[in-house]
Amino acid sequence: MSVTIKDVAKKAGVATSTVSRTIQDSSSISEKTKQNVRRVMKEIGYRPNLTARGLVKQTTQTIGVILPVSQGQGFQNTFFLSMIRGISKACNEKKYMVSLASGTTEAELLESIQTMAEGGRVDGFIVLYSKKDDPIIEYLHQEKVPYAMIGKPYKYENEMLYVDNDNVVAGKDAANYLLQLGHKKIAFIGEDAKQMVIRERLKGYTQALEDAGIQIDEELILDVTLPEAAYQRKIKQLFGNGDFPTGIVASDDLIALNMSYLLSGFGLKIPTDVSIIGFNNSIFAEKFRPELTSIDLHTDSLTSQTVYQLIELMVGKQTLAVKIILPHQIIERQSCIRNDN
Repeated sequence: MSVTIKDVAKKAGVATSTVSRTIQDSSSISEKTKQNVRRVMKEIGYRPNLTARGLVKQTTQTIGVILPVSQGQGFQNTFFLSMIRGISKACNEKKYMVSLASGTTEAELLESIQTMAEGGRVDGFIVLYSKKDDPIIEYLHQEKVPYAMIGKPYKYENEMLYVDNDNVVAGKDAANYLLQLGHKKIAFIGEDAKQMVIRERLKGYTQALEDAGIQIDEELILDVTLPEAAYQRKIKQLFGNGDFPTGIVASDDLIALNMSYLLSGFGLKIPTDVSIIGFNNSIFAEKFRPELTSIDLHTDSLTSQTVYQLIELMVGKQTLAVKIILPHQIIERQSCIRNDN
């Protein structure tokens, strides 16, 4: 038998109306009472019916933006920063506010999202990442909280709203760009492959090499989220000898920038010794020396389309699952040259 609001009221020693106002985070209830009610809710496993509450609550004109679990790296990633900027711009145009949700653990992030959703603080969420077995997506989906994703979902692809690039094709185009310049030994350096976007770009990279008749060498695929000592050891194995890769596909412009610094430690220069192509066409691409060739994902279109479609969903004008795939573009600069060896 499911736990009801009456069960919470009885155990907390308050009226059902007090529990209801606590759920709504009403200012008419003292913080001490709210804490007591929330403690009881957690103890007996009571979850508010978000769908029913949505029928009576007023709009907040606020969209929650969910960052991936991190120790702060999310705010250093150029992709997330550009997404937040684009979402804020689109929300301003639609007279919506933005509220960020972040956490250092999945439990912490989930609790933050539950507080925002169940406290009626947002009308819906935009998820800025996609990974396998994600409790955040399970919560949003099962509780029928309006949400959209920037990126391709692992689950519920045909039941939800998402906006994305074709990252398999983008990864393939990046590798093919280097192949067409005569590079045959090409490394892929990216973040955690559990993330859908990295997984798909890596898939495109491997497809390009296989199509060119080049056998995939797992030693040429590096994960920058490895422990520092292990990562430095793999970098040294790759570039600390004469048989180093002459091309690099970096999954983010900031990773490309860091690689330039690491390569200089081995006496290697970009693009004289190693050509490199990044992703996101961020501000770092033009500040890079030499300027960085990068895949432009058209983040302004990604974010504006996501915001507009989510608002349509939240106000009831859109009820069907929507998938929007936007194009990408290679912006050629000076970090890649022909390899005639």
